[in-house]
Amino acid sequence: MKEKIIIIDFGSQYTQLIARRIREMEVYCEILPLINIENIRSGKEPVKGIILSGGPASVYEEGAPTVDPAIFELGLPILGICYGMQLITHLNGGKVEKADSREFGKAILEIINEKNPLFKDIQKTSSIWMSHNDHITELPEGFEIIAKTDSSIAAITDNNGIYALQFHP
Repeated sequence: MKEKIIIIDFGSQYTQLIARRIREMEVYCEILPLINIENIRSGKEPVKGIILSGGPASVYEEGAPTVDPAIFELGLPILGICYGMQLITHLNGGKVEKADSREFGKAILEIINEKNPLFKDIQKTSSIWMSHNDHITELPEGFEIIAKTDSSIAAITDNNGIYALQFHP
């Protein structure tokens, strides 16, 4: 069985584009609505990493899409994008709240930790596209901010393989 990257789809309009970019790098990936943690743990599904996609929900609302928090105990690299970043924050004890105003459109990314491998070969400042109603107001324990915009936290990591972006790269 081929090793793969799993993209857990939370309803983002960019999920197919993320998968296409991964496949263009000649890496096998699957888009799934959820995963079986035990199949990954046992090796029945040889997964190399997991991406939590964006989506229109708010993580703090009742019935919001989620994953089993045991996902963070698998020892796999995890990348959260937009809603995925907020979900990582929420499930790890951080705080996500409705923003005073929706951030939509062009923003300037400022990389705070240039040594972080997530931003290898990326300029200290870059133009990015933001589209979110919620924002992180408190980081989970053990996480640090590695990039920001004028109005929000743009990227975080726990320095143990969990990374998250508020924007779509």
